[in-house]
Amino acid sequence: MVHITQLPPELLNVILVLVAMSSDGAGDLARAALSCNALKNHAKESVVLKAVNFQRLTSNTEDFRKHRNRKGLLCLCARAGNQSAQAMMGKALLVQDPWFWGMIFGDSLLVHYWNVAPSEVLHHIDLVRSFILHASSLDVAAMCQALVNYVITYAGYKAARESGIVCAIYDMCSYKVSTVRAGRLRNNQFTISSVASVWVRSEPPRDKEFNRDTVITFFDELFSSVHG
Repeated sequence: MVHITQLPPELLNVILVLVAMSSDGAGDLARAALSCNALKNHAKESVVLKAVNFQRLTSNTEDFRKHRNRKGLLCLCARAGNQSAQAMMGKALLVQDPWFWGMIFGDSLLVHYWNVAPSEVLHHIDLVRSFILHASSLDVAAMCQALVNYVITYAGYKAARESGIVCAIYDMCSYKVSTVRAGRLRNNQFTISSVASVWVRSEPPRDKEFNRDTVITFFDELFSSVHG
């Protein structure tokens, strides 16, 4: 009988990609990598790292201390271009995790002092953008005020106000929260404590959902001349 680690590398990568794409992909891949060194090495392949699903962790995490490891799965995946990992790291920045902010600002020095390719350097603007696009609707809604604070801090109050992005964020998040609230009311769940602090309208916008793409359009215009 052939041991799994004796399979051709291409087939082993396919198996690990399927593991990484599961509903708890990050956890499943981490457990698989702990089983032996061969799987641990294959788990670091770019094709595998790009496929890891962090959605369960992103939605349930606001304490990122256990992910504070430059060589840990979250950072490796984010540097490999994994959108789910970048969205999770964007949330870490929005909740003001000091370690991740320090790492992001330190990244600009890595190209000069370490053998790190510019493509692997992470920028806070890109990570927050990934959060807006790829995080769950509830996660985005819960970060409403944090998103507003971020764009005002890094683009300036006047530029943020004049661009229209502040109102766009409130509209987007209001729709998301109203949708969640309606769903919970239908299921007799009358609390929405996870987003209770978010400023919301009493009703969703009447014409249509003010979606993420609209916010991203404002975001890209606002930060077109700013990076890192």
